[in-house]
Amino acid sequence: MAERAQQSVPEAPDTPGEEVAQEQEQSSGGGRRLLARLLLVVLTLGPTAAGAWLAYFYYPSLAQAAEQFSGTDDDTEEEAKPVEYGQFMELQGFIINPAGTDGTRYLMINLGLESADGGVLEELKEKEVVVRDTVLKLLGQRTVEELADIGLRTELKQELRDAVNAVLRKGKIDRVYFTQYVLQ
Repeated sequence: MAERAQQSVPEAPDTPGEEVAQEQEQSSGGGRRLLARLLLVVLTLGPTAAGAWLAYFYYPSLAQAAEQFSGTDDDTEEEAKPVEYGQFMELQGFIINPAGTDGTRYLMINLGLESADGGVLEELKEKEVVVRDTVLKLLGQRTVEELADIGLRTELKQELRDAVNAVLRKGKIDRVYFTQYVLQ
């Protein structure tokens, strides 16, 4: 029995310093594992908790959120009517030297013209030379800065539409589209 009692008792370290070193190794390894697990839990649950918090404060009720995401909101007004397009004609190959460039810069565009009346497109074909000249004059008066400004494109389209409509007698152009717009 004495032998069994000696086997169950752990061996005592030879010096007191070794005992402290063994305890530190065991506790530091366990502390690192605990810290790694804690970090894993925080990184996993953190985004989930943040999403739940945002959902709680941005959606006053779950019913409103369900309506918003399902598209069954009864308070919405009539759906926007789809745009009805007319007939199209494309004028290609415009090359314009912008104002103040002395021919060192150019704008290359193609225009799409839309009209609800097919007779207008026939008149455009007959007067294509005059329409092309009108477009070249109008855009040739603009500087590179004006032509490069994306915010002015809507204004340019309106001016082009008005200028082309001034040439026409049987009807009018409803919309102008840039089907190509290259500024070099």
